[in-house]
Amino acid sequence: MLPVNCGSHADYQDFVVTHLRKYYPDPDALARSTWNIIERFWNLDLSFTDTFMADKYSKFGPAPRTPSCMQRSYLLSIDFKVTSLTE
Repeated sequence: MLPVNCGSHADYQDFVVTHLRKYYPDPDALARSTWNIIERFWNLDLSFTDTFMADKYSKFGPAPRTPSCMQRSYLLSIDFKVTSLTE
């Protein structure tokens, strides 16, 4: 599932639940190892990263992805053993 810039941690959790129900209506379709990763990220609130990095972003140009979204993407790629960040 691609990361999304959805705002708060609660918004991220709502996004995950909505998309899991939509694309995986049968919870047994996902491996236990995948559920372990989902559970870990469910509890990992990265919203402080956005506040911490707010002054590093320019007000000019296109709207960037939030730092928490980029951090979550990177951590998920490590957990799912993605060898290339461009995949």
